[in-house]
Amino acid sequence: NEKKIKKSETQLEKAEKELKSGKKQLEEGKSQLKKAKEELSEGKADYKKANKKWKKKKAEAEEDIADAKQKLADAKVDLADLEMPEWYVLSRNSIETYVEYEQNAERIEAIGEVFPVIFFLVAALVCLTTMTRMVSEDRTQIGVLKALGYTRMQISMKYLLYALSSTLIGSLIGIVAGQKILPVVIIKAYGIMYNNLPDILSPLYLKYSLMSTAAALVCVVWAAWSACKKTLREVPANLMRPVAPKLGKRVFLERIPWIWNRLGFSKKAAVRNLVRYKKRLYMTVFGIGGCMGLLLVGFGLKDSIMSIGTLQFGQVRLYDASIGIEDDASEEEKDTLYEKLQNDERVKDQIFVKEAAVDVSANHGTKSAYMVVPKEPKRLNTFIALKERLSDKKYHLSDDGVILTEKIASLLEVQVGDSIELKEDDTKGIKVTVTGIVENYFYHYVFLSPALYEKLYGEEPEYGSIYTRNVENGDAFEDQFKQEYIDLSMVSDVTFVSKTAKRVADMLKSMDTIIYVLVISAGLLAFVVLYNLNNINISERKRELATLKVLGFYDGEVSRYIFRENLILTLLGTIAGVGIGIALHRFVIITAEIDSMMFGRNITLKSYLISVLLTMMFALFVNAFMHFKMKKIDMIESLKSVE
Repeated sequence: NEKKIKKSETQLEKAEKELKSGKKQLEEGKSQLKKAKEELSEGKADYKKANKKWKKKKAEAEEDIADAKQKLADAKVDLADLEMPEWYVLSRNSIETYVEYEQNAERIEAIGEVFPVIFFLVAALVCLTTMTRMVSEDRTQIGVLKALGYTRMQISMKYLLYALSSTLIGSLIGIVAGQKILPVVIIKAYGIMYNNLPDILSPLYLKYSLMSTAAALVCVVWAAWSACKKTLREVPANLMRPVAPKLGKRVFLERIPWIWNRLGFSKKAAVRNLVRYKKRLYMTVFGIGGCMGLLLVGFGLKDSIMSIGTLQFGQVRLYDASIGIEDDASEEEKDTLYEKLQNDERVKDQIFVKEAAVDVSANHGTKSAYMVVPKEPKRLNTFIALKERLSDKKYHLSDDGVILTEKIASLLEVQVGDSIELKEDDTKGIKVTVTGIVENYFYHYVFLSPALYEKLYGEEPEYGSIYTRNVENGDAFEDQFKQEYIDLSMVSDVTFVSKTAKRVADMLKSMDTIIYVLVISAGLLAFVVLYNLNNINISERKRELATLKVLGFYDGEVSRYIFRENLILTLLGTIAGVGIGIALHRFVIITAEIDSMMFGRNITLKSYLISVLLTMMFALFVNAFMHFKMKKIDMIESLKSVE
């Protein structure tokens, strides 16, 4: 029984331990169950939250899908309405900068076709007088050679070879300098406007080289041959004697006693000598006239080109800024902008305008222009001066026709009363009468009244810009003004006339180099002409000047005796040069213009004065230089030269 009891006790203890362990596991199970219930409760909340969020996103996605389907349907409808597009194949002639560069090249070509002719004629004149004088000085030697039995050709070859060799050397220098230096200078000047120009190439053109050399050879060799031919006709006995001085003749002034009797001896002698040496008179007047004309054209070109800025943006375009309005801006927004400008103390005045690109056609072609329609036509002259260039006659917009700017009217050969055709975008061309032609220098414009626009197009004009006249024009003022208005939702852009004027001035500044080349070349040519003719004059009249010295005339008096004639001839040449310069300037200006621009037609008084003063300064400088040469004249040698 004890064994059974012990066994029972052992089993009881074991059962108690298992009971305790079971209770412990039960407690742990309850705890885990409680925790699981809590986690299950939190999961249900997250699930509900996620489910709610998903349903919301699903609704939004379904809405986006519906919108996308609608847009797709609309796009399919628009696609079905599209017509077959038109293809435009544009060559490089349609690139603006390429066309502008070509037009600039054409302007230089036009100038190059005029100026070389004048330079060449004057240079040929200098060569002719030089060769004639050279043969004349060797008159005695030619007579001796002829007496010794030399043929005319043998004697002539000396002068012909001299003319040939000097011309070839001079032509070689001119070909290299003219084709290697001047083109590079001019192209670099245009590089200011065209930053993407490739490397400058200045090859030697065989055609131009041969043409210029041949022309020079013909002129100089012909001059030498003519001088030789005339001299070699005489017999040796006459050639070995000096040429008899030309007989004096009565001059026109002698028939006017109240003028002639008031002239002193030296002045009377100067007048007689001018008429006596007609060849020198014509050569000097023509030579100085050509150089004076070239100087005047050079300075006149500068006046005409730079006047675009002063005339266009100082006298024609009177407004200061143009404010562009967005295409989708409402009438209320436009009125709000207009009222803001009215209340802005920086703005003196403003006006609504419609601007649009149009094609203007007439019997002589079609040109592009800008159409301007002001809302208040009577006030347009406050912003744009509608006046005729020569008479300053003012025009006002009417409902009977349009006003054209001068250059496009000239290109189309249209006058007041003629009809033109306006075509805007793809609309049908509309014919209208020209009632006025006004001054303008940059681009082309057509001005219409609102009533005429509505009559022509069947609708009221939509005003997309506002012109303003401001109290200032400085950079800081305009930058602040632009920043303030460009931020407005209805404003698309703000442009200033001063900025456009600066761009035009920078573009035209490249012409300065060409003008400087012309002026310097003309000045040097004038100096050469004066020096050559004066030198010949003194050489031909050495015996006369030596006689004056023997009779007791001082060096200064002898110089004044000669230089008085030179100054009179220079003055006559200068007067002739004014006429030549005006005619050349007019021709060059018209030839050098491009379609979209008109140069000024006037030469300023300053340019006239500078050209005259430079010519007279060259004459005085040459006279001063020749004074020292006359002082060295040997009286005895000069007077016995006949023997």
